[in-house]
Amino acid sequence: MFECQYNDEMEAEVKRLEARARAVAAGHPEWLNACAVCGTELQAVDVSRCGICSGK
Repeated sequence: MFECQYNDEMEAEVKRLEARARAVAAGHPEWLNACAVCGTELQAVDVSRCGICSGK
């Protein structure tokens, strides 16, 4: 049980760090996340592309 919780927490932290790195790479270190394709600001950290770039 503890191991599953730890894994979930680490996965969430990795997603947060990757999102932050995309924002910095887009030139906006103050953002939490940015689209990996076009660089627009994203509000959620669990996605890597905006609706337009993901084809939705």
